[in-house]
Amino acid sequence: LAVPSLALMLVSCQTFGHGPGSPPEAPATPVEPVAVKKVEEEIVIAAWAEPKHLPSGGGQAQVLVRVQKRGGARFPGVEVSLGASTGSLYSAGRILMTDAEGMTRDRLTTTSTTTVTLNVGGTRYRFQVPVGEGKP
Repeated sequence: LAVPSLALMLVSCQTFGHGPGSPPEAPATPVEPVAVKKVEEEIVIAAWAEPKHLPSGGGQAQVLVRVQKRGGARFPGVEVSLGASTGSLYSAGRILMTDAEGMTRDRLTTTSTTTVTLNVGGTRYRFQVPVGEGKP
């Protein structure tokens, strides 16, 4: 299974600073992720959107997060919180947990380029989901 636009980051863990229905309305100000339980070891975070680009006018993208221990073992039970600079996330600020494979997911709905900010086990990470930049 090929993973487009995979972003990897090795970090020492330190704190810085879904079902049917429609997603909530876009917030008036950017939403920052909430605090989560800190993981006391180094982790590798991979976070990406599928599709990695949205067409002009926006749409929905699935946001995927994978957490591994240093050395490659999957890391279940890690708290993850997501925020978006524009648009809305299906999780609406709720804390998500990684599953047995060290994965969790959310759904972004946006009409403009968005910066997704994650708090994964106490470590912050950001990536962009571009809208209307010549990609499908």
